[in-house]
Amino acid sequence: MAYPPVSPMPKLSIGLPVYNGEEFLPQALDCLLAQTFGNFEFIVSDNASTDRTSQICRDYANRDPRIRYFRNDRNLGAIANYNRTFELSDAPFFKWAAHDDLHDRVYLESCVRQLDKDPAVVLAHSGTAFIGDDGQAFPFDSDSGTYVDPKTGARQKPDSPTIGDSPVAVERFRQVLAHAHWGSHMFGVIRREALRQTQLLPNFAGSDRAMLAELALLGRFRSVPERLYLKRFHASTSWALDLRELKSFLSTDGTSYSRRARQLKAYFGAPSGKPVGTATKAMCTALVAAHCVKTTAQALARREANGHAQASVWRRRTEASAPFAPARHPTHTTKGC
Repeated sequence: MAYPPVSPMPKLSIGLPVYNGEEFLPQALDCLLAQTFGNFEFIVSDNASTDRTSQICRDYANRDPRIRYFRNDRNLGAIANYNRTFELSDAPFFKWAAHDDLHDRVYLESCVRQLDKDPAVVLAHSGTAFIGDDGQAFPFDSDSGTYVDPKTGARQKPDSPTIGDSPVAVERFRQVLAHAHWGSHMFGVIRREALRQTQLLPNFAGSDRAMLAELALLGRFRSVPERLYLKRFHASTSWALDLRELKSFLSTDGTSYSRRARQLKAYFGAPSGKPVGTATKAMCTALVAAHCVKTTAQALARREANGHAQASVWRRRTEASAPFAPARHPTHTTKGC
C-alpha cells in the first residue's frame, strides 16, 4: 500500500498515547492511516508498555513515515502521557486518539472542513456511536437515544453533537458542565492556538470536561450529526476501573489528593485569562457553584454512587456475560474504517 508523502508542514497532528494496547492498537492505527484526509503527523507515545505495543508501533512507523514513535522510560500515567503527545506536536490542528477507538474514514476530512470554514470554531467533532470488543455497534434505541451493551444490558446515551455550539460563551460553558458526561469532544480536532490557552488535562478523573470547559470559553464547538467517531467499551476500559484503580491509572506519582478539590479548582479557574468579560466570568462562577450544590445533593442521596455503579457495569472483568434482549431498534450500524 502506498502512503502519502510526508508534508514538511502537516496541517494536523494526531496524538495517540498508549499503554499495553496490543489488542486494539492495530485497528485504531489502520483506521486513522486510511483517512481520506492524510496531511498529518502521527505521534504515538508508548507509556513503557510491557506487551507487544512497542513492536506494533515500530512496524507501523517503518511502513508509514507520518508516524513518529516515542517510548517513555517509565509509565508516566495516562494523563501525563496524553499531554505529552500534544507537547511533541507541531501542526496548527491537533487531535487526541485513543488506542482502542475507531473512526469512519471521512472523520478527519469532516472536522478539518468545519475548522477551515469558520475561524470562530475551536473544536470540530461528530456524533458518537458506542461499539464493543469486536468493533460492532451496540444496538441503538432511537426512542430513548441510548445504546445498549448486549453483554450487560447497560444503557448509555452519548454526548450530544450540539454541546458547545452556542454563540454565547457562558452557554457553551454551561453545556459542557451539565451535559458533557463522556467528554467525547476531547477527541475532536482542536485548534492548537486554543488548546495552548488551557491547562491541557489536569491530574484528576474527569479532567477532560475541565479542559473542554476552558475551550468552550475560547470559541464554538461544531459537530456533524453523523456518527463518525466510534467509542469502544471492553473489559480493560478505564470506565471499568474503581476509583482507586482509576487514580493509579491516571497518574503514577503516588500523590494523595482530593479529586473534588482539584475538580473545583479547575472549574472555578477555567474563566481566568480567557477573552470574556467580567459578567461572563461571574456567571461561569455562579454556574460552577450551582453545579457543586447539585452534585453534593446527589451524593448525599447516594445517587452519585449509583451512577458510578452503572458506569462500571461496562464489561468488568469480574462480571459474567449475560444475554440481554436487543433494543427495539437494533438496526443502527456503523461504517467503521
